[in-house]
Amino acid sequence: MIEMENINLIKTMAQDIELIKKALTNQSTKRWLNVRELATYLGYSKDHIYKLKEDTFLENIHFYKKTGKIIFDRVAIDSWVVGKENTDDINQSRRQIVDNVLLSIQKVS
Repeated sequence: MIEMENINLIKTMAQDIELIKKALTNQSTKRWLNVRELATYLGYSKDHIYKLKEDTFLENIHFYKKTGKIIFDRVAIDSWVVGKENTDDINQSRRQIVDNVLLSIQKVS
């Protein structure tokens, strides 16, 4: 015989499962991620995400800075993970970085 207390526990568990399902659905379909969300999405620490941001990811391709906040493009990150990045965009971004550095050097001279 099932006790009434256990029936209430089953209802609570069903509600919790629904909340988890909604959270997982939102997490995987959300395009723009903050550092914490990206760390969870990739299974990395937040510190590792910051290191990737500095060493690997390119601004305006993998991440954007908006009003003091860093947001990552999940689509670009997914491409990076599987190694299918658009090399034209990356090369263009790298050229832009070099051009900006050269312009800043010329301004100082």
